[in-house]
Amino acid sequence: MVDETVAGSRRVDVRVMLVAIGLSLAAATSLGFARFAYSLLLPTMRTALHWSYFAAGAMNTANAIGYLGGALLVTRISDRFGNRRSFVVSGAGMVVSLALTPVNAHLVPLLGLRIISGFCGAVIFVVGSSLAQQAARGLSRSGAAVILGVYFGGAGLGTAVSGAIIPAIHLGIGTLWRVDWSILAIITLLAMTGAVLASLQVGDPPVRTAQERHLGHYRPLLPALIAYGLFGFGYLAFLTFQVALMSHQGLASSRVVISYVIFGMVAAISGFVWFRPLAGHKPGLVAASIYLSGAIGASLYLLSKALWVEMVAAMLFGLALMSCSTAFGVVTRVVLPPSLQTGAMGVATVAIAVGQSLGPLVTGQVADSHFGLAGAIGVGATFIGLAAITSLFQRTQAA
Repeated sequence: MVDETVAGSRRVDVRVMLVAIGLSLAAATSLGFARFAYSLLLPTMRTALHWSYFAAGAMNTANAIGYLGGALLVTRISDRFGNRRSFVVSGAGMVVSLALTPVNAHLVPLLGLRIISGFCGAVIFVVGSSLAQQAARGLSRSGAAVILGVYFGGAGLGTAVSGAIIPAIHLGIGTLWRVDWSILAIITLLAMTGAVLASLQVGDPPVRTAQERHLGHYRPLLPALIAYGLFGFGYLAFLTFQVALMSHQGLASSRVVISYVIFGMVAAISGFVWFRPLAGHKPGLVAASIYLSGAIGASLYLLSKALWVEMVAAMLFGLALMSCSTAFGVVTRVVLPPSLQTGAMGVATVAIAVGQSLGPLVTGQVADSHFGLAGAIGVGATFIGLAAITSLFQRTQAA
């Protein structure tokens, strides 16, 4: 365990906060623009391209498979080329993959581009989290939780921006999905430019020794890793089909915007909600509470079509969407030395990517069955609940 008194107790200053905000644009890119935004496009793309729900889910599964590949290789890539170089090249790959998506309407090329964007997204996300950990070095546990919360909250900001922009563009017109992807590519270019500039203010973390590359070093994080994987299955299953469910229920497109903007914005600021509990001695218990919030939020979409229920559901889900990553980062910071933290987030990203690979594919089959879209959402919520239960078994020593 890393003693927090040794790690330091420096307060968060303006420069560190600005660096965290800049790096958060990478999380906005890798998850908010490249992944979560697809759920907003799924109904119109499915209609325009005549896809089944299984094919539509396969698009997110392809992205998750690429994400898994990036997660498996990110520590080797960063060890060899350094964090900042890996960051820049992966950001460029992300922009190109999004820019090429509207060029071809055939499923196979689109799946290939989703794999590439997933791979680049994993490298961006993991390396960005490592840089955020570096920016937080010397801070107290609560200060580090704020910085990590700001970084991971960037994905929520990206989700909110996508939720506000995409429905306004296509207005239900299926052929304009190409315009959506083009605009996402432009936004991604701008966001990654800001993230790269922020990365220049942070040094690379210590390089792992040969002994530290053994996976056995991450055994103390096993419950947290399993919970992270279960959440990956559940949350991406929910996000993949939530918009389709609302459209199937005949709800106005403005209701979709409300959901995405609320849980995106709540996710962006959720780090400020959870940082004090995470600074305590039981971050595993706090992580369980975070997952439970997500499970309840996802379930509420099945219980009522009322606007106020939707808003509460979006807020609860938003509180969990990226704070689970913050909680994992805090646990990692407590349990492992700095040289292992990039590797730990890489292993965690593998765990969540496995869940993300299976979630949309399995629940796509559920959606095509007599259980329908509600069944798919229910399965997703159940897996998020299982993540909450598993997280209760994570142990950390008191600082």
